[in-house]
Amino acid sequence: MREQIGEVSARVNDFLGRVVALVREHFGGKVTYASVPLERVDWTPFDIMSVDLYRSAEIADRFAEGVRNLVAQGKPVAITEFGAAGYQGAGERGAHGLEIVEYGKDTRVPVRLKGRYARDEAGQAAYLRELLEAFEAGGIDGTFVFTFALYDHPHRPDGDPREDLDLASYGIVKVYEDRLGATYPDMPWEPKAAFAALADYYRQR
Repeated sequence: MREQIGEVSARVNDFLGRVVALVREHFGGKVTYASVPLERVDWTPFDIMSVDLYRSAEIADRFAEGVRNLVAQGKPVAITEFGAAGYQGAGERGAHGLEIVEYGKDTRVPVRLKGRYARDEAGQAAYLRELLEAFEAGGIDGTFVFTFALYDHPHRPDGDPREDLDLASYGIVKVYEDRLGATYPDMPWEPKAAFAALADYYRQR
């Protein structure tokens, strides 16, 4: 597996090097690429390092160190994706929170949850706050929360709990299929605790 990752990484970096050179022929601004750590991107041709970065239980003890190591490479760093789903224990799964969803075999459309899960909007909000604090403490230049809404994972509070796909959603709002929200009555969604946590965090800065 390690050898295969190395081979793929070399091919990715060769491709990215050619793409950046082509982009710079037509674009005068700063160039970056939203990567995942597995790709092992060579950031030499880029102006900004950009990484999708989730904290999971497996790396929680070295997450802060990893953030500092990114910044120590000397270029501006943006976290282009981070967040958590809205069920109990989702933060420990990091980027794998959607694995609790069963998808249609042919359509790949989300159908239902694979089991029963407890809603934990406070946990989702806490995860966002903790990572925002870690990124700020580590010197990260910019962050992008995943995500505002997952429209194919609607909140279904009145039926089978396994069909409440919002539990697996990384959205900071829960999306309705058949009604409008209460906080913003002209919108088909309702803010979660994570929505308020994000607003509060940046209101203080």
